[in-house]
Amino acid sequence: MELDLSYAQALPVLPFQAECIKLLVVGLGGTGSFLARHVACLVWLLRSAGKEVHLTFVDPDIVEAGNIPRQNFCPAEIGRYKAEALAERYTRDFGMAIGCIPTRFSPDLAHTEWQTLTILVGCVDNAAARVAMEEALQANETRSNGEKPAVPRVWWLDLGNGLDYGQVLLGSTTCVKTLASAFALGALLCCCLLPTPLLQEPKLREPRPEEQENHSLSCAELLAANAQAMTMNAAMAIEGADYLYRFLITGTLKKFATYLDLPAGMKKSSYITPETLAKVLGQNPSFFHSRSTGQA
Repeated sequence: MELDLSYAQALPVLPFQAECIKLLVVGLGGTGSFLARHVACLVWLLRSAGKEVHLTFVDPDIVEAGNIPRQNFCPAEIGRYKAEALAERYTRDFGMAIGCIPTRFSPDLAHTEWQTLTILVGCVDNAAARVAMEEALQANETRSNGEKPAVPRVWWLDLGNGLDYGQVLLGSTTCVKTLASAFALGALLCCCLLPTPLLQEPKLREPRPEEQENHSLSCAELLAANAQAMTMNAAMAIEGADYLYRFLITGTLKKFATYLDLPAGMKKSSYITPETLAKVLGQNPSFFHSRSTGQA
């Protein structure tokens, strides 16, 4: 078996060094409800270090009895908006304000703000919501004067899973041509652009049969299609939290995609090298601009 040395050769991803960070957790069901506490803890850490950070939970759904115990809610919260229940819980626990938006995500929620890094943490279960988050990135790739920013102001971390498997994908940029500059900041020995989750996994933009308005699936078939192991969501939340921790706090994130398989006890990541990214994009490694000169 060929030895994979890509981690040893990988470069860390460098986010925009902003005065303010804005985090939006979109989707507070199975994975999002568990991830919410981890994100609140990270925000508390960043604020304790003097950083200006704002956290908002976004989800239009209401807590139902059937959500318990797989989702991170309790019987006392049945009937409340998920975003409201979690925002109130962690506002109280961490002593900091957390916003809640009990509606569907729309791209305008992630509009570019001066000296602000915005991170969308997507924990949604449908293609339409993922497409909306990609549209948010696309809208922010170009500044108001039409010039491409050197480092993206908006990033998207997407978490998705099935019964007992899932993936975590990080990205910033929808335009393949723009991604040629991913390693152009050579003096910093880092990567500044990554393909969006939908560029990495195009099938995620395709609605599943149960997402179609006129589907003919029975209730039993719908339950089977959306079945998830009780431990899967917590495992996904831990992986997503580690991405955010390394991306925002330690600056050591050298991967952009991770795939989990709980029954097999396996986890495989794709690391940030020109060769690995080129393969995802269907390009040759020479596609990327020189790290030292910024020229092709």
